[in-house]
Amino acid sequence: MPSCPDCDFPVRPGVDSHCRKCGGAVSSRPARGLLEVDIAHNGECWEDARLKIDRAIDQVFDHGYAGVRIIHGYGSTSGISIIGNYAVPYLKQVAEEEGGRFTRDQKNPGASLVWLNR
Repeated sequence: MPSCPDCDFPVRPGVDSHCRKCGGAVSSRPARGLLEVDIAHNGECWEDARLKIDRAIDQVFDHGYAGVRIIHGYGSTSGISIIGNYAVPYLKQVAEEEGGRFTRDQKNPGASLVWLNR
């Protein structure tokens, strides 16, 4: 994780313009694109999928991504989305807690976006 050049306190690229500890200016590098993570097509249970989401959110902040695209599936085989039914409300909650924005992917009904670095 990047750190403040003045006090070495961890900073979130693309989020922190000033160090949360000493108030020193943090260089603002432009945010990268979206991180993409598939949480529903390798036999994941909801707990494993949730952990993948949490790790992805950490990566967004640690590496300066603009947000994350979570592929949660929509039940094309069974007609019922197991992971998606849990993932969508969880992603909405994460977006709200982190001051971000949640949206469904317009091109894929089995994916959602969480924009975090504005």
